[in-house]
Amino acid sequence: MTPTMKWLLIACGGVFGIYGLDRLYQGWIEEPKQALNTDLDRLSKEIQESKQLQFASQKAGKRLEEYAHRALPSDPVLARSLYQQWLLGLLDQYQLKSASVDASQPTAVEIKSRTKRGKRERIGYRIDYSVRGQSTLAKLSAFLDAFRRASHLQKIRSVSLNPIGNDGRLDVNLSIQVLCLDKAVEGERLSDWELTEEAAAELSPTTTLVQRNPFAKGFAKALQDLELKAITVNRQGITQAWFSTDGRGTVQKVPAGESIPNHLHEVFVAQIESDRVLVKFNDSEHWIRLGQSVGQVVAPEAQERPDGSAPEALN
Repeated sequence: MTPTMKWLLIACGGVFGIYGLDRLYQGWIEEPKQALNTDLDRLSKEIQESKQLQFASQKAGKRLEEYAHRALPSDPVLARSLYQQWLLGLLDQYQLKSASVDASQPTAVEIKSRTKRGKRERIGYRIDYSVRGQSTLAKLSAFLDAFRRASHLQKIRSVSLNPIGNDGRLDVNLSIQVLCLDKAVEGERLSDWELTEEAAAELSPTTTLVQRNPFAKGFAKALQDLELKAITVNRQGITQAWFSTDGRGTVQKVPAGESIPNHLHEVFVAQIESDRVLVKFNDSEHWIRLGQSVGQVVAPEAQERPDGSAPEALN
C-alpha cells in the first residue's frame, strides 16, 4: 500500500468519524432539544388557551348569574301573566292609545346536555307577545327608551309603524320575546334590577329619530303653522316666545330650553332675543324673526337653488 493510499484511507476515516460524531450530536442533543422546545411551545399554548377558557367561563358564569336575576319567574304561566300586566302598565304610562297585548303559549327552550350525551335538557321557556296601539313618534320613542332600560330578559323582534292621517299619529305593531328560566332568582315577581348610571350614559339618545321624523310629509303645513307671533316677559321675568301651533290660531308660550308642541317635528327653542328666536331642528340652528314661521327658514334646507347652490340660513 502506497503512502498516498494510506493518507486517503486516513482522510476517509476522519470524514466518517466526523459524520458519526455529528449524527451522535444530532440524535443525543439537537433532536431532543428541538422536541423539548416543541413540547414547551405546545404546553405554553395549551396553558394560554386554558387561561382564556377559564376567563371566558368566569365571564359566562357572571353572565348566567345576571340572567338568573333578570329572568322572569320559572313558572311560565305566572311569568306570562306578570309580564303582560307590566307591559300594559308601560303602554298606559306612555299613553299608547287603543293598546292591546296578546301573549303566546310558553315554548320550552332546550340545550344540549353537558352530562348526558345525545340528550337535551330544558333551561326555561320562551314567550312571544304581540303589541298593538296608536301613538306619536315622540311618545313611542319614550316608550322604547323605557323598555330598553328595563331589566327583564326581553327583546323586540320586529317593529311596524304606519302613519294615520296627517296629525302625527302612528299605528304601532311590536313583536316582543321574553325568557323565563328554571333557575330564575325571582320566583313570584318580576326582576327589579335597574341600569347603572354608567350603563345608562352609554345608551344612544332617542331624540334623533323624533327630530328626523321620517313620517312627516314634507315641511309645508306642520312647520308653516309654527309662526312666531310675539316675544314677551312674564311676571316672573321669564322671556317667552309665542308660537301659533296650528291653522286654528292656537298659541303656545314657549320659554328658552323647551320644545314647541308639535306632533310631527321636534323643534327646540334654544335662545330668545328681543326680536328673534333661535330654534334647533334636525341638528341645525335657525333664527326666526317676528311674523316668520319655522317652515320659512327651515324648508329651504331640503331644496336646492336653480344654480345648484345651497341657500343660506337666516342670521
